[in-house]
Amino acid sequence: MDASSLRISKFDGTNFHAWKFKMQMVLEERDLWEVVSGEIKAEQCETQLDQATYKRKSRKAMAVICLAMEDSQLPLVRSASGACDAWSRLEDHFEKKSLANKLFLRRRFFTTMMEEGDDVLEHINKLKTLAEQLEAVGAPVCEDDLVITLLGSLSDSYQFLITALESRSDTLSWELVTSRLLHEEMKRKEQGSKGDEASQGQAFITRDNQRKGRPVKKSWPCHNCGKIGHWMAECPSRIQENTERHRPQRAQDSGDRYRSQRANVAQEEDSGDYLFSIGETTSAKSSGIWLVESGATQHMTCSKKFMRNYKGFDAVDVHLADDGIVQAIGSGDIVMSMKTPQGMKKGVLTNVWHIPKLSRNLFSVGRFTKDVGPVTFTKDGCYGEAKGTKWKIGAREGKGLFKLQMTPVAPEQANAAKSSGCQGGTKSYLWHLRLGHIGHDGLNCIVTKNIGIGIDISSVKKWDVCEGCALGKQTRVRFQSNTTARTSKLLEVIHSDVCGPMSMATFSGKRYFVTFIDDKSRYCVVYLLKSKSEVAAKFMEYAAMAETQTGKRVKYLQSDNGGEYKSDKLARFCAERGIQQRFTPPYTPQLNGVAERMNRTLVECARCMMEHAGLGKSYWGEAVMTAMFLRNRCPTRAIHQDKSLYQVWTMKKPILANLKVFGCHAYVQVPQDKRAKFDSKSSLCRFLGYAEHQKSYRFEEVSTGAIKISRDATFMEDKFDEGPRNYNDESSVVEFDDQDEDEEKEEGKTDDDMDSSDDDNEDTRSSKSNIKRHTRTQSLEKATVIPSPKRRTYRCPSLEHVSAAAMDFEAAYIVDSVGETPTTFKSAMESSDSGKWKEACDSEFDSLQRNDTWEIVPLPKGRKAIGCRWVFRVKENQDGEVERFKARLVAKGFSQKFGVDYEETFAPVAKFTSIRVVLSMAAKYGLMLHQM
Repeated sequence: MDASSLRISKFDGTNFHAWKFKMQMVLEERDLWEVVSGEIKAEQCETQLDQATYKRKSRKAMAVICLAMEDSQLPLVRSASGACDAWSRLEDHFEKKSLANKLFLRRRFFTTMMEEGDDVLEHINKLKTLAEQLEAVGAPVCEDDLVITLLGSLSDSYQFLITALESRSDTLSWELVTSRLLHEEMKRKEQGSKGDEASQGQAFITRDNQRKGRPVKKSWPCHNCGKIGHWMAECPSRIQENTERHRPQRAQDSGDRYRSQRANVAQEEDSGDYLFSIGETTSAKSSGIWLVESGATQHMTCSKKFMRNYKGFDAVDVHLADDGIVQAIGSGDIVMSMKTPQGMKKGVLTNVWHIPKLSRNLFSVGRFTKDVGPVTFTKDGCYGEAKGTKWKIGAREGKGLFKLQMTPVAPEQANAAKSSGCQGGTKSYLWHLRLGHIGHDGLNCIVTKNIGIGIDISSVKKWDVCEGCALGKQTRVRFQSNTTARTSKLLEVIHSDVCGPMSMATFSGKRYFVTFIDDKSRYCVVYLLKSKSEVAAKFMEYAAMAETQTGKRVKYLQSDNGGEYKSDKLARFCAERGIQQRFTPPYTPQLNGVAERMNRTLVECARCMMEHAGLGKSYWGEAVMTAMFLRNRCPTRAIHQDKSLYQVWTMKKPILANLKVFGCHAYVQVPQDKRAKFDSKSSLCRFLGYAEHQKSYRFEEVSTGAIKISRDATFMEDKFDEGPRNYNDESSVVEFDDQDEDEEKEEGKTDDDMDSSDDDNEDTRSSKSNIKRHTRTQSLEKATVIPSPKRRTYRCPSLEHVSAAAMDFEAAYIVDSVGETPTTFKSAMESSDSGKWKEACDSEFDSLQRNDTWEIVPLPKGRKAIGCRWVFRVKENQDGEVERFKARLVAKGFSQKFGVDYEETFAPVAKFTSIRVVLSMAAKYGLMLHQM
């Protein structure tokens, strides 16, 4: 038995899914599959005859599998106990149901795209194979996702077919879509060369008066070139000549994007895709009717009277499917009046083509989708969407057509402001233009106070919208306070936002914090995060806690558009619990003002407490949690001026008698079980806030840095590490990479604290540029973070605390004074330190030669020599100063294949235990040691 008899290609480690299916067919054909799949196991064989048969089939199946594999893959199954075990090993190795494998296959599935000219069937099979692989690893793809991915991955030339499929009212199945695509490709292949068609834009048309009884193209010669297979209107030679001679200035677009069956298209003698569908060319012209056309790539009109900014160009012949010819002679803009949910609005159709002999005006769905937004077709009409607003743009007429529900506005109406200002209706607008688009109030001041000489108007009248001002002075609409009604129940709306990353992590590695604020009570809960991906888990924790405490259910979660709030995990949780997510529009943090303002309040409170206590940046987590605790026990001007947030949340007044000054010194009692008879009964600590879920305080022991939870303490609220900080010390400013200070338009005036505080206008981000080299290593050593698995001890023992004033935290950002380390030999020789790198390379090469690390051997037949590369490093001393330049020449061992170039590798390692044993034996018996 050999591999050739199996008639399948040997498995080389790629495309396991296809090889697996073929092998299954071979094994089933030889009646061996039941042994490999585990349907029959050795334990189920009762008689010796059955056991012998099972072993024989297992050995035979094992041989079939191994002979169908390349040598490089054999180590995977070489030690298998049987065929079933070998098959399971291959499945576990190549179809791992791990998250990484699922992610890899999903990324390939959703990013596979079809290029122009690719075979449709091959592309369909590729997607289907990836879907089957995903199902094999436990991540199946539903049919809807499979259809959506297929349509979204097609090349641009299939856009018209995609539009036609999307307009269907029935469900799109996989079989329907694939059959339509294969049918479309078959028709294109029958039409001949795709290159000639790709250079011409095409679109579907509707006709009621097709010519009857025309000769077949394939048997009728072209009157232009004499060749058979196309009409003169379709002659590639003639189209090429006209294209080069009549290409209009504004008729250049993406091109080459739309193809369809020749008998059902209209063509333009230009490489651009400005083509359209029309009704009867012989019918009476209806210049006032606009039809919605999904096959048109440009808006087109037969009338010039509604056009503005008209520009003519050389006539371009446009050939219809019946050899009828119309000509485009110019283009311009048309102002359209439309009915929207906000009332009547005006919009502009730009670059509308003027074709006088066109029987209908055409509204291009493709152009609207590209310039404005998506278009949706339903049974009763079609709807446009832009900036979250959806309105009806077309109503269904007879014969399946859609009539546009927009009215063109005459230029004299659209330009009423300009004409009245410049033609004597009022001269206010004219002077507005003369004075560089001055505002109404400024012009009125000039006129009423007689500031200038020669202005021939006595009063200033209001003018309509000035297009120049709209384009040059457009500002954002002011965000009004209290635009949303307050909720009347707890947990009805939860506001949330993430703050960070901070410039320095906490002692436990946290760089972010997330806030959850109840809209009614404004009660806030804060969680510290290592990464934004923890937001979903923290919201689940918050929802469980809040619903248990209040007895109510969370209804809405309002946040910005951050990816952490759009994760699948959070979406599934909200869907299961019936929680609706609300997202603010992009670049509008003002609409999430409650959470944004709360974050700023917490950051400012934490900064003030750390500044006063003289604590370093790594304490920001403790300060923020304390700020949350205190904020909930204060009133807010936004909703409650006579109750604290805690009281609204719990219906109880908060106890404030136990509050202490953050960061102050305190003597905390040492439990009796942890001290000896004559040990001190207390230790000096710093107060870091209030314990969660306990009626106790949080402390940090000064001498060890250990965190303690205790209620037995004597506070010294006027004692700190070094007293109140010097506020002129710029290096002590805590750098919070938060939202800008100005992002408070929505809730800034409603969420302020009752007691006013000075605004901090400093730009904390600017401190990143003040990075300096630090040579005082002593203070850095004292601040070294040393995590311990047994207790929360973060720093080396020190008798005295090193405060932020004594430590230069900017030393954590060391600037590399020698520039970027080169990655290739060429870049090293071209750098400013090329001489030093050359010296390092020579030293490495001399070392290799001197130690005789290599020898010349003949290259095996059919093999390539393993390459090598240079690796460069800059060695620094303890002070961060450059010590030497080092270069290493390494071999590219990754080019070798396991099982082909090597089997197993070992590295001799000597343990210190073994060395000590050898030394002790040599000393005991008086032996001589020889070091290799």
